[in-house]
Amino acid sequence: MTNVTLRTNASFREQLQEGHHRTSGVSPFCMLQIDMIQQFPADYMHQCCLGVMRKLIVLWLRGNLTTRLSSGQVREISSRLLGLRQFMPNLFARKPRGLQDIDRWKATELRQFALYTGKIVLKGVLSDELYAHFMLFSVALAILVCPQLVKQYSSFASDLLVHFVEEGRKLYGDEFLVYNVHSLVHLASDAHAYCGLDECSAFSFENYLHQLKRLVRSGKNPLAQIIKRLGEIDEHREELNNKPAAVVKTQKPNNVFVLSDLQCCEVVSVVDATGEVLCRVYDNLEPLFMQPCNSRLTGVYKAQVRHTRMKQLSQRLLVRKAFFIDAEDDVKIVLTVLHSF
Repeated sequence: MTNVTLRTNASFREQLQEGHHRTSGVSPFCMLQIDMIQQFPADYMHQCCLGVMRKLIVLWLRGNLTTRLSSGQVREISSRLLGLRQFMPNLFARKPRGLQDIDRWKATELRQFALYTGKIVLKGVLSDELYAHFMLFSVALAILVCPQLVKQYSSFASDLLVHFVEEGRKLYGDEFLVYNVHSLVHLASDAHAYCGLDECSAFSFENYLHQLKRLVRSGKNPLAQIIKRLGEIDEHREELNNKPAAVVKTQKPNNVFVLSDLQCCEVVSVVDATGEVLCRVYDNLEPLFMQPCNSRLTGVYKAQVRHTRMKQLSQRLLVRKAFFIDAEDDVKIVLTVLHSF
């Protein structure tokens, strides 16, 4: 796995790996002056979320007895997921559902589990070995989704994914090494080339389909309705663009922001029109976990209520959105929102 030669634009065009090419003719794309490898990036919505993340959950539910969860463990994880619904901000289109609905989970729900909620609800229920394996995938994906992190840590994420694939074979057997899992070894290079996985994923197109559906008022001539509504939007685009910026929300759970690796805050109220807001600032943030890396790297912290103070801040400082999850008495888990769509 670690000493294989990756396919390049030149090797693809010269068809050096005969098993991956048709016996006659070449792809019409080869007529274009493009990189046949780098300019066809993997779509992590299908590969990682609908592919690898769903496969892991299905293995825990229905796989080999050595890695399958008991019915009690499934109920515990599902109960924890449902308990998180109250903490999920409006940035997430869907609230968590139980594992019994896994066959109906959408890609956004699987991404939510992989990046955010999985590390919380699986801790202490999934075996330590399987949990550590899942965390390799979760942390690597968190790095590659975030444009700021991928610039500096794409090589580290690549190492995590290679280790994830190798360990997956030991834990789940050769049947784990399907195409989606194998393709993870190429994911970091795509993320680095495009400055983050969201820049080359299908999530933005899937989200826009939802907007298009909202333009349809009846079942008659839906395409004509969409075209008419889009025309109306274009006519009023200048008016829409000149609308004042949205006011920072003060209602939970949509009012949390990370200020630095040591501070986060929740907005309590808007002071006045000058851009100042009154915030409850949490100091001395601690990492939630240390393996496979310090969780500060991916914006995951523990905050203690006793380390808080009220302070007025400029709205310009409220850039990194986050959300709280109540852990134990006077302790909150802080999760920075990393994805873009």
